[in-house]
Parts: sequence; C-alpha cells; structure tokens
Amino acid sequence: MKRFFAILTILLSAYSVTAQSPRVVLKSITEGDRAKAVERLDKISLKTRNEMPEMCILAEAALLCMPEQDVASKLRGYEMLATHLTAITSSENIEKTFKGSDTSLSDIIRYIEHNSWISVAEHNSEATFREYLELAKRGSHTSLIQIKQQLEDMLYANVLRAQDKELCKAFIEEFPQSKYRADVERHHTKILYNEAMRSTNEELMERFLAEHSDYERAGDVATRLMEHRYKRISRSEDLEQMRWFVDLYPNYRDITNLKQRMANIEYPQLKDSRESLEAFLEYYPSVRQASEARSRLEIFKLIDNANISEIFQYIKRNGYDRNYTRMQRAIAKKHGYILLSNDINTLSLVRFRNLEGKVGYLGLNGQVVVAAQYDLDNDNGVGSANSRRASAFECLAQRGAAVVIKDGKYGVINSSGALIIPTVYENISLLDGEIICVAERRSDGGQWQNATFVCDVFDYKGGQLAKGREYKVGSGSAQYHNWDVTWFSANVSLKDTHNEWEKSIYVDGKFIGTAMGGFHSLTPDYRWFKTSNDDRMHVLSRKGEVTTLTFQSYDIEVIFGNVIMAESISTGNRCVIDLDKRSIISKDRFREMYPMSDDIILVQYTDNSFGYVDRHFTAKSTERYSRAYSYSCATAAVIKGGVGYLIDKQGKQVSSTYDDIAPLAGHSGLYKVVKDGKCGIIDANDDIVIAIEHQPKSTNHYTSDKLSSVQSLGGVIEWSGGVKTLIFKD
Repeated sequence: MKRFFAILTILLSAYSVTAQSPRVVLKSITEGDRAKAVERLDKISLKTRNEMPEMCILAEAALLCMPEQDVASKLRGYEMLATHLTAITSSENIEKTFKGSDTSLSDIIRYIEHNSWISVAEHNSEATFREYLELAKRGSHTSLIQIKQQLEDMLYANVLRAQDKELCKAFIEEFPQSKYRADVERHHTKILYNEAMRSTNEELMERFLAEHSDYERAGDVATRLMEHRYKRISRSEDLEQMRWFVDLYPNYRDITNLKQRMANIEYPQLKDSRESLEAFLEYYPSVRQASEARSRLEIFKLIDNANISEIFQYIKRNGYDRNYTRMQRAIAKKHGYILLSNDINTLSLVRFRNLEGKVGYLGLNGQVVVAAQYDLDNDNGVGSANSRRASAFECLAQRGAAVVIKDGKYGVINSSGALIIPTVYENISLLDGEIICVAERRSDGGQWQNATFVCDVFDYKGGQLAKGREYKVGSGSAQYHNWDVTWFSANVSLKDTHNEWEKSIYVDGKFIGTAMGGFHSLTPDYRWFKTSNDDRMHVLSRKGEVTTLTFQSYDIEVIFGNVIMAESISTGNRCVIDLDKRSIISKDRFREMYPMSDDIILVQYTDNSFGYVDRHFTAKSTERYSRAYSYSCATAAVIKGGVGYLIDKQGKQVSSTYDDIAPLAGHSGLYKVVKDGKCGIIDANDDIVIAIEHQPKSTNHYTSDKLSSVQSLGGVIEWSGGVKTLIFKD
C-alpha cells in the first residue's frame, strides 16, 4: 500500500510538471513569449479544457492576437473573443485564472482588442474593416466608436481617391450625419461636373444644372450646354429650334450670326404684309435684310396712307414695281378713282378716272388740278395725224399739253389745267412743233384713208397759227403725202423738185439727197425716207446726218432711245441698229423684238421661242418660252409647256400657274388669266384683283383665245352678258 501511494505521488508530480493552464499561457502572452505560449497552450489537458473552456478560448484568442500574428489570425482571435465574450466575462474560472496575477481579464480583453484592431487598421482593407466592425459590435469593443470613425475615415479617403459617383452616394447613405458629408457631396458634384463637361448629352447637362445650380463651376456646364446646342442648331435648318435658342440665350456671343442665318431662311418665305414685316424687323433689327424689310414696310405704310403725292414721289424714285397695283387699289379705295396715266415720270399732270367714268387730272402733289369732267378716249378716233394716241392724253412735261374729250369733241389743256383749245374738234394730233386740230374731214373717192383734213393749227401755248389748213393723206396721189418741215432744225431745209413725189434735202445749204414719198417717224431725233429706184432705207437726223441702211425693210420699231429694230425683207429676221453710232449692232439673231420695258427686251428667236435680253442684247437667262410678254411692274407673263405664270426680273416664277395669262392692256402690272375655263384679273403680286369666275364676252373670228376679249376701257371690264366690273373696286 505504501508503495502504491508512492507511485501515485510520483505520477501526479510528473503530471503537474507537464500539464498547463490558461493562466500560464496568458502569462507567456503578456511576457511576449509566443513560442512558450504556443507550447503551454498545446499542453492544456482535455480535463482543463472541459473545466475551463471559456478561459482556454480566451488564452487561444490572446495567442492569435499577439503582435507577430498576421491579420487573419488576429481576426480569428478577436472573433473568438467577440463570440464567447459573455461566457468569458461571466465564467466562474476568472478568479482561478487571474488570482494573484499582474494581469486582469480586462487587460487581456483590451490586449486582444488593441492588437487585432491595430492590425486591421494597418491592413486598411474595407472588407477587413467591415468584417472587424461587425465583430466589434458583437463583442462590445471598447473602441467601437473609434472603429466606426476610422472606417468612416478610410471610406472617405477611398471616396476622394476614386471618381465614382456611386461610392459617393453609398457613403452619404451609410453616414448621413458624417462630418465628411459636405466634402463627399462636393466631390460627388465635381464628378458629375466632370461627367457633364465630357458629355454631349444635353439632358445630362440640364440635370446637372437643375440639381447643382449653386456649384461654383456650374457656369462652365451652362456654357458647354449652350455651345453644344449652338453647334447642333446652327448646322440645321430648323427655324423653330433656332428661335428657341435665341430666346433662351439672347446674349450668346454668336447670336448675331445665328439670327442672320435665321433671317436668311425666314426672309425669302416672309409673307408680303405689313404685319409680317413689322414682326420680322422687331425680331431681326440688325440683319442684312433689315434695310430692305424697312423699305418694304415703308411701302405698306405708304399704301395704307394712300397719300397720292407720296405715291408719285415713290414712283419717280423707284419706277413702276410690283407695289404699283397695290398703290392703285389703295387710291381707288380712299379717293374713289384710278390712275390712267402709264408713265408718271414724264408728266406734269396725271390723268385719272372717277367711279362715274369721268376723267380729270392730278398735279404731282396729288391735288386735283382738273376736275373729273372729260370723257374717256376710245379707239375710234379719225385720221392718222394722231399717231401717238396714248401720249396725246398725257400732259407731257416737255410740251405742257394734253388732249381732252367732251361730248365726243376734242380740245387741249395746258399743264396748269386750263383749256387752251376748246373741245370743238373732230380729232387732234400733237406734232413736233404744232397742234393740228381737225375741224372737218372730206373723203376722196369713197376711200376713208384717202382723205383731206381741214384743220386749225395752234402752237403749244394755244395761240392759233392757221385756220382751215388742208392736209391730204392716203395713197395713189402725190398730193396725199404730207411733207412736215416743222420737225427739222434750222439748218435742214426741203426744196421742190421736178417730181411732185420728191423733195430735195439740204443741210446748211448743201444738197445731201432726194427723198421720195414723204418722211416716216422713227424716234424724236430721227426720220427715215427712201429715194427713187432704191428700196434701201435712209435715216435723217435732226442734225442733218443721213445714214443709209444696207438692207431693205418694211417693219421698223424703236427698241429704246435711238436704237431701232428693222425687219429684213430678205430673211424676215431682225437687225438692231444704233442710229447714234450709225451701225448695225445685231443681225439675224431674232425673229421679232419688242420695245424695252423695265430695262429688259422681249425677243422671239429664230426658232420661234421667246426669251429676254438686256440692252446689250445679252440673254438674261437660258430659259425659253412658247409665248411671252414684255415686263410690266417688274414682272412678265410667260407660257411654257401649256402653263402660264409670272416671272420676276431674275426669271424666277412668282405666281400660281394658270391655263393662260396675258397683260391687261393699258394697266401696268395687271394680268388677265384663265383657270378652268373662267377668266379673272391678277396683279404683279399674284393678288386676285377680279375673281377668276367670269365668262369672257366673246371671241372674234380671228382667234378662239378666251383672253382676246378681256379688255379694259378706263378701268372697266365687260364680261359675257354685259356684266361690267370696275378694276380695284372696294
């Protein structure tokens, strides 16, 4: 028995040498001896582990959190503490483990917390931080607030290093009360700013400005958005978008150029009205078109006012343009009459017709000088003395006289409106130096064209020069040829020859030729004649110069000035002759030519097509027409491909299309048209003056042309059934 106890004592003694407890493990840990701590931890018996599991866990956790351990080990160590903290702090083995020790449970816990936290902080991984924070919450870490703050600090630093708007939003969401919130929000705004400054997405830029208008560089984004919009819009033809931009950015640096582009688009399409022009000028006061728009607006104001004096001044400055018919309409509406004179620029009095059909005269100041008391002229006048019938009724400035009619009898007024020749004559002709008043006409042999006119002769002041002078006109007898010498200047004289058909011509007493059969008018400065046995034309000037044309002709017309057109008998084509230069300037290019109007000449080419040339006979365009008419009020009526329309002086179509179209004779800028079998009147602006709903009066046996019967007598048109319409009626 004594031997048994001796052996047990030895065994217990040996066991006490090798078996370890958590106490000694913790002692080695606090002494910093990791190797011994590991050795002693390994030697803790199973019994001890079963009896003191919490302290064993504490010892193992402390070992894992020793300074030389890696962060993963320390995390495991702190996890063991946090997981079993309640069991450890409430263990009955605390006193046994720490009694008499220099280290307390609290010291070991802080040791584990400190070392693990230091390692995690040094590792500086968000994932590790977050994992540790969750453990710290579970383990009631004594530095939990600091851990949270350090995580916040770390995330804040990460946010500032990154250009990630989602990180910013996540940080603010996680730390809504963070002291860094303002900085993060600012950083977030800066990221959005950079994104907006790189973007071409207008919606994104707009959103930035809406949400961050107080950002100090928001103006950069606004400028970028403006520049991007300008680049996009300025490349387009979208007028609505341009207007939107101008309204949104009225002070944009290139707004002037943009508004000019807008005006370039809008102005050609601008409605021709006062309201449209006023709106255009209000919006575009400084564009290139503004000056023209103001001029057009002044015209509309002029038309609205219907001040005749101002209208006359306008015509004198600008000629007869497309506004003339609107002016006529305004005068008719306000004053109750229409103008009959076709060239105000050459007149001292302007003829007008009132609503009752009587004719009077206006001064150029617009005031009535001669009350409406005379009759309209008609086309049934007698005799050929009045060869320039249209001008006979105008009070020409250089002559100061005009023919008037009252009760079918003719007289003459002067430029003051006074009747200087009474209205008692059958007809009146205004010659170059005399006024021939026909008192009686006697037909010879029953042929009206072979007639003897008994005339009174007056000067242009109304002084009577002769009474009962006889003039014979006609053919078949030399006595019917009128040798008018009043036209010639003092150095030109005529002498009888042995042949009653001929006269010798002398200039300054020098014989220059013999004329046969009389003189024929060309221009105010030239006349032509023929000689015996010679069909060529000879042209005589006021100065006495004679030019012989090198071809035969039977049709001569003045084109402009002293430039004439003559038809060649041999070819039927036209030659153009400059009488002043005494030379042919164009030959055989044209089948027909017409007097220049609006500085443009209508021609018919040798292939029978029509076109227009300038005063140098250069084609205005390559366009050809099957039928065309001379210009009037800056427009011309043309027919091409069976369709009629108006063109401007550049050849551009400026009206609707019609089945047929032609000028209305005697009225500048008015055109008669046919549409679907009905006739009406339009003006140079394509405004309908008389509705296109009338049936023409009739067609004659020469033509089936519907427009041939549409004529005006003093501004009145008679339609089928005797229906009469006054032009420019209100």
